[in-house]
Amino acid sequence: MSPVKPEFDPANLYFITTTAANRAKYFTPDEHKQIIIDSLNYMRDKGWFRLHAFVIMPNHIHLLVRFLAPFKLSGVMRDFKKYSSKQIIHYCEQGNYQEMLISFEQAAQSSRKQKYRVWQEGFDARDVFSLDFLVQKLDYIHNNPCQQHWGLVEKPEDYRWSSACFYLLDQQAIIPVDDLREFLIS
Repeated sequence: MSPVKPEFDPANLYFITTTAANRAKYFTPDEHKQIIIDSLNYMRDKGWFRLHAFVIMPNHIHLLVRFLAPFKLSGVMRDFKKYSSKQIIHYCEQGNYQEMLISFEQAAQSSRKQKYRVWQEGFDARDVFSLDFLVQKLDYIHNNPCQQHWGLVEKPEDYRWSSACFYLLDQQAIIPVDDLREFLIS
């Protein structure tokens, strides 16, 4: 994925995708997904951004977020990936998950600075420029686990690792999200 970084505007919503190194399915274990959730929740709780929608897939994540001053897209994404990587690596080291550690090590072979790499460099960030684009991306996020090639669930609201149950069932997601419906009604 070639990184797309729009001119940052904190007033805007962003659709963000970031992928595991080598597109490997590093986020298949629930423990790794929980680390990502905890990292997002920490940043949301500390006021770095408003999290409006999310999904954690086996090899990537999608987010709909609005960054809060003074926090900027590139810095938040760098810190998120750095922290979640350290936590996932620590979990694998503690649990002696050698295959996963070897895979992280192979992903970092091109880097002199890293022993392990969990995330692919960069990220894709799209400015949410219209209501139609917002609706399209919200649907995409929530329906991603239902796609045939993933086959994770039959209904979006059944996937624990997304905000679908919040929007489709009015139930709390695994972490709090800021409601986008105010934008959809306007």
